[in-house]
Amino acid sequence: MKKLIILLLSITSLTLFGQCDDSFFPFKQGVSFEQTSYDKKGKPQGKTISTILTVDESTATVKNLFFDKKDKEIADGEYTIICEGDIIKMDFNNFIPDGMLSQYGDAEVTVEGDFITIPDNLEAGQNLQDGSGTITINMGGAAAMNIKMDMEIIDRKVEKAETLTTPAGSFETYKITQKSIVTMKMMGMNKTTESSSASWFAKGVGMVKTESFNQKGNLIGYTLLTSFTEN
Repeated sequence: MKKLIILLLSITSLTLFGQCDDSFFPFKQGVSFEQTSYDKKGKPQGKTISTILTVDESTATVKNLFFDKKDKEIADGEYTIICEGDIIKMDFNNFIPDGMLSQYGDAEVTVEGDFITIPDNLEAGQNLQDGSGTITINMGGAAAMNIKMDMEIIDRKVEKAETLTTPAGSFETYKITQKSIVTMKMMGMNKTTESSSASWFAKGVGMVKTESFNQKGNLIGYTLLTSFTEN
């Protein structure tokens, strides 16, 4: 009986890892990747270097180092990616439109929200699950000066399969579009704005490119995968 239990656990473990290997994220310890942010004119605005610290069964722990456009490290943090069945669950803050928080400089930012899911099998025209979250910005001083933003990510849809080439290489990706509705609450006033974005994901790699647009559909900025290395 003991041998049977061990065998069943081993099969389950192999199945989990097999599913994770087929997901839109690199579930491998030691993988490091760099994403560079650009403004609408293509000028670099900063970068994020991510390293997968651990992979524990179906959960990957990732460390981020954030750099400004002068290549100075300005912050760090960790997040998790979960492989569950035939989907991955990503932290909400990965889907905040590029440049949304840059205007607040060194203010303390707290992000809470749903995991955003991406199935292993994507196809053009497919609708994906919506998500929501809250962003709190501590401006310092009186509590009334703090900013709270309630954000909904809706109309998530797989637009098409597409081959993309970046400084990190060429990738077979799926383009996912979505809309963001943000209600900003500050000093008793509420203001709601809408924007849209697109993200390109490759299996075993993750996010290869993003584009962010304002309410009028004009490009605000974008990010590119500029480096991807495995140990």
